[in-house]
Amino acid sequence: MPARTIAVGDVHGCSKALDAIIGAIDPTPDDVIVMLGDYVDRGPDSRGVLDRLIALESRCKLVPILGNHDQMMLDALNGEDPDDWLASGGRQALESYGPEANLKAVPG
Repeated sequence: MPARTIAVGDVHGCSKALDAIIGAIDPTPDDVIVMLGDYVDRGPDSRGVLDRLIALESRCKLVPILGNHDQMMLDALNGEDPDDWLASGGRQALESYGPEANLKAVPG
């Protein structure tokens, strides 16, 4: 099968949807998957999405591009005021790290 380039965007913490997409794609080592950002926030499993993307790197060529939600999360992790991020779905992202999670629970 020839190599493919596939773009996926706006997963927003929905690991089950990402699983379905990756299952349908069934990427090969020659395929390129371009992730168009917004991996986190709003959905129930931002942590799961990030874990799956890390694992996906071993199956194909992964090109991750940060979205505005991902950048807000990184800014909060780097000491900026987290209020905008938390109000934009960051609370759901934090909850995916456990009920008592805070910014320290999220790997940087």
